[in-house]
Amino acid sequence: MLKEDHRNITCGGDPFNYLKSVMKGLSIQLDPGQDAEIMLSRDKFGYDRNTYDGLARTTKLRIVSIVEEDQDIRVVVRKEN
Repeated sequence: MLKEDHRNITCGGDPFNYLKSVMKGLSIQLDPGQDAEIMLSRDKFGYDRNTYDGLARTTKLRIVSIVEEDQDIRVVVRKEN
């Protein structure tokens, strides 16, 4: 499983567009059926499940799980076949 840590990033733009770029990059990088874990900070990326699902769908990924711990969010995505 590929792991990407984006908890301490300082994006000057919109966090939504940043996350969309991260998922698009993973869609290109992953092989079909492969998973990736994206580690995020809740204060920057405190979106609801529907937002993450929508972003994943537009980049041909599927949300496997979302786990929230303290101030961290771990989103596991899988590239569709």
